[in-house]
Amino acid sequence: MKVLWFTNILMPDACSHLGLPVRVGSGAWMIALLERLKQHPDIELAVVSRGGRRDYHCQADGVEYFIVKTPFAKLVRSHLRLSGAVSPSDSQLGAYASIVNDWDPDIVHVHGTECGFGLIKARGLTSKPVVVSIQGLVAPCAAYAYGDLLPVELHGALRSLIGVKPVCLRRRQSFVEMVPAEEAVLRSADMVLGRTQWDHAWAWRCRPGVRYRHVEEIMRPEFYEAAPWCMADCRRYQVFCTTQDYPLKGLHVLLQAVQILRQVFPKVKLNVAGDGFAPVPKSDYARYVWRLIRKWKLEDAIEFLGFLDARGIAEQLKQANCYVTPSFIENSCNALQEAMLVGTPCVATSVGGNLTTIAPERTGLMFPAGDATLLAWQVARIFREENTASRLGVEARIIAKKRNSPALAEEQILAAYRELDTRGQLTKKVGYGFRD
Repeated sequence: MKVLWFTNILMPDACSHLGLPVRVGSGAWMIALLERLKQHPDIELAVVSRGGRRDYHCQADGVEYFIVKTPFAKLVRSHLRLSGAVSPSDSQLGAYASIVNDWDPDIVHVHGTECGFGLIKARGLTSKPVVVSIQGLVAPCAAYAYGDLLPVELHGALRSLIGVKPVCLRRRQSFVEMVPAEEAVLRSADMVLGRTQWDHAWAWRCRPGVRYRHVEEIMRPEFYEAAPWCMADCRRYQVFCTTQDYPLKGLHVLLQAVQILRQVFPKVKLNVAGDGFAPVPKSDYARYVWRLIRKWKLEDAIEFLGFLDARGIAEQLKQANCYVTPSFIENSCNALQEAMLVGTPCVATSVGGNLTTIAPERTGLMFPAGDATLLAWQVARIFREENTASRLGVEARIIAKKRNSPALAEEQILAAYRELDTRGQLTKKVGYGFRD
């Protein structure tokens, strides 16, 4: 079986041939899956990526790599964070289709709906069976781009009045502009792969008769290998969060929760992993976060750790009293699943795929997005109730070890490929695709 992947990152072997640094932490689940599929003698693999300064073709460790250059104008727009920088151009789509026609795969696997690779099927540039994996969905991201904030709160009255377009507004416009392409990709796919009931619902919304299959992702090895979280070894009242510098991720809600918690737990501490906040805020949202920190006098309660690799995150998870995901929307949060693998007690918003990832009161605690008071209450429960915290962590680790088993993910993806392989007897799925 010949399988051709489309990915939004350059795989490590391709980076080595191009003399480029490997993007640490990016697409780790794809890299891990690729390594396992390499071991199957009956599967021939090739990977198409974009982002090079020139077209490139190489072979390494039994896998062919095709890198399609990004047009100069798109590189500039992406660097400046201008809207419309992600959708592929007609020339790029033509290059993707040429690779498909020349390499002649049995199956095309597109990783991600947001990058536009799947448009080769939507626009009739290939007749090959195409399977699309949901990584993130831009339509809900566009809807929640500002979280619960008003633009004037972020940009200031003067900027809003004169029409200046800060980072958050440009990011939201990019999401909005990508929605039609994403919907076309989901409608045209021969099969959609996802990890949560929410993924399934959105695929069904775009195409009621969708052929949907549940396929888990492999997490980074450091989280399988980490020693389990233990109450006796953690730093009491320390909260850990991994985030990014835009409102959708909800850091401002967590800050408000910390302010509330300080009234009862004066020693509460929040450690934040993620770029863009310190030493210099790099976006309008990061500046807003710092305004809140100064307003609530939280300077001594917050530490921005910057980018952390997997080992650094695993260490923070073992030290933390609890882990929090305050996002306004998530499809299948890998950071949350990594925390569960370590066994750190988790608190997460009851949105999107989090409702599949966490079993409330069994493997974690939940709160409505934007509700800082209930978030503070749930964190306080973990601080106070040692038995509850330990039970949540143990149950979460058991479930995560089973759900994120590399062998299970490999088995699920192979089953999906075999079902879609046109050389076999493929029968069309009838009905509305509710069975997950």
